[in-house]
Amino acid sequence: MKLLVLSTRLSGYMIACLRELQRSSSAQLLVFAWPNQVDAPFGDEMFDGIGDVRNRHAYVPADIVAAAQDFEPDAVLVSGWQDAGYVKVCKVLKASGVPIVAGCDTQWTGSLRQRIAGIVAPLYLHKFIDVLWVTGERQRQLANKLGYYGDCCWDGYYSCDFDCFSKDGSRVDTGEPPFGFLYVGRYVPEKGLDTLAAAYKSYCRQVSDPWPLVCAGSGGLRELLVESGADDRGFVQPHELPALLAECACFILPSRFEPWGVVAHEAAAAGLALILSDKCGSGVHLLRPNLNGFEFHAGSAKELAEKMLLMHRLSQSEILDMKKASYNLSSQYTPRRWASILIDGLPKRDK
Repeated sequence: MKLLVLSTRLSGYMIACLRELQRSSSAQLLVFAWPNQVDAPFGDEMFDGIGDVRNRHAYVPADIVAAAQDFEPDAVLVSGWQDAGYVKVCKVLKASGVPIVAGCDTQWTGSLRQRIAGIVAPLYLHKFIDVLWVTGERQRQLANKLGYYGDCCWDGYYSCDFDCFSKDGSRVDTGEPPFGFLYVGRYVPEKGLDTLAAAYKSYCRQVSDPWPLVCAGSGGLRELLVESGADDRGFVQPHELPALLAECACFILPSRFEPWGVVAHEAAAAGLALILSDKCGSGVHLLRPNLNGFEFHAGSAKELAEKMLLMHRLSQSEILDMKKASYNLSSQYTPRRWASILIDGLPKRDK
């Protein structure tokens, strides 16, 4: 199998899925990707061994088409349709009979823009995308509105590096659970860090022995977190994250905008209870309130503080039960399942 990958920024979790695809099908990969973000400086070694990886910004669409035609892919996996150059490439390859699969993590909100998109999709998206591969239920609703159903709408587009984070559940089987809250992500406004900082201050005022709040990431809101009393660890490379997760009992994602949130999957796989805002797309699948954590309305520091207090007041056995429930819910998504969906979903082509 030959797969052309047209990516925005490659992430550790997508690379884990591509590696599993190579392992399970001996796939050959040609990858074009945008360079990394300044506030997410992943090490170059993360991309080793996944095939021919090229800098998207060094190629115009015609060059990518030429490279693809030389490569002769069985399919194309493209990161949505925000890159106009990728759209041009997909149109050319679809016209030659190559199946085009597009990832989609956008939630259905019912906005005017999305409703208009549902009307024009047959005149636009359907001309260069055969399958929408969505992350979950909120995204499937959007795909259906855009005219993608049944075999043309897959789910499970995102998965964390499950084996790396879960260790087969060994972290949550026995022993006294650690205490502490954890946030991992960019230090930017859309992540709701003002809410987290205010909530942590309020929580600390209400208990005599507050849990630490550990934060890992980078960005302009670092001082806001430090001023609230958080322990800033800076940006953590993916291979360092499992050890950090093992230090804490509960992961918090307070985002005001979060199409999915793979980091919540990583935390659940590592056996952490979850406190997620209602804007986190993955919460629909990974969080069962009162079973493995709590949900709060995005932007409400009062509600978040209340949920932190609830978590703090749980017994050790109750925390351990939540951690086990998180692990069990996390097993819905794995790179192995990701690779199977792709392999089984593509039409078999005669060459």
